[in-house]
Amino acid sequence: MLDEFEQGSEPRPRGKSALALLIAVVIFIGISVGGYFAFRDSVQNAIDSVSARFFVPDYEGSGGPATVIVIEAGDSGEDVARKLLAADVVKSFDAIYRPMLQSDLVIFPGHYEFPTQISGARALELLLAGENRITLATTIPEGWQISQIVPQLANDLGLSESDLFTAIDAANELHPGPTLEGYLFPASYTFDPDVTAEEVISTMITRVAEEFQKHGLKLDDAHEILTLASVVQREGRDDADFYKIARVFLNRMEMGMPLQSDVTVLYYYEGSIDSFQQGIADTSNPFNTFEIVGLPPGAISSPGAAAIDATINPAPGDWLYFVAINLNTGELVFSNTLAEHERAADIYRQWLRDNPGWDE
Repeated sequence: MLDEFEQGSEPRPRGKSALALLIAVVIFIGISVGGYFAFRDSVQNAIDSVSARFFVPDYEGSGGPATVIVIEAGDSGEDVARKLLAADVVKSFDAIYRPMLQSDLVIFPGHYEFPTQISGARALELLLAGENRITLATTIPEGWQISQIVPQLANDLGLSESDLFTAIDAANELHPGPTLEGYLFPASYTFDPDVTAEEVISTMITRVAEEFQKHGLKLDDAHEILTLASVVQREGRDDADFYKIARVFLNRMEMGMPLQSDVTVLYYYEGSIDSFQQGIADTSNPFNTFEIVGLPPGAISSPGAAAIDATINPAPGDWLYFVAINLNTGELVFSNTLAEHERAADIYRQWLRDNPGWDE
């Protein structure tokens, strides 16, 4: 039966079967290899994605040319980070922002100079130190007058004298007195490079207002105190003497005596007269305290904190006179009576004879 079956059947196509098997194997291998590469790429993309979360593009090296960043009032850390990125100070936002989040950074408005292309850590270090802030500084000494203050401000702050006088005139409309004299507090100031004349004058007025606030007084109610303090400032040299000088003037006003202050007379002329006697003779001078009784119409200088305090809190005493007996040291003699004062004045006159040229 077997022989008959074998004789009557057709031979198997062994070659086709082998080819099909080979194709199947190749397809399997292709799918497997393709799957491997697809899996590998997927894994690599996942790794790259995770790595990107931890790798932050950052600059290395000492940096490039400097640039200026302006931090505005109200800017957040994110705002500052974006400004640093836009100016090419840092290479990426996260290079500076991530370190910010881990620090106790307090941001102050102003102009700051940074090298470009520096690391985020270095940029944060500069921000924390604050030493790269760009400011303009000026110092106004006690007892200076507007005629001295304006040129100093113009020179130190790069402002025009014309703009400063315009700002002073505008501010004077809000305060009593013929001028703004006395309302520009003598102190050291720092300003941003783009400060305006109006901002400078406003800052100085605010500073004198703060001085009066320490004494529980409003500037609007302190014009007479400011006026007398300005005279005290110009008459004295040592802070300790201010308290006695203020008492002399207050005693005189209480008795109805004129102040008889040389410095008020001379203020009106700004050096345009040949002698002090000429100034005393001018009865039209509203600052002639030999002629008028009481205070002049306004301040004659910018008094400092000591002169203001002395005027508000004068020393106790009955003095009605004082005179400098040594113009080199500024030593003063205070007297209760005219006779005592004349004896002290004799010492002053002798000093002038021994030191010719001082009374010219």
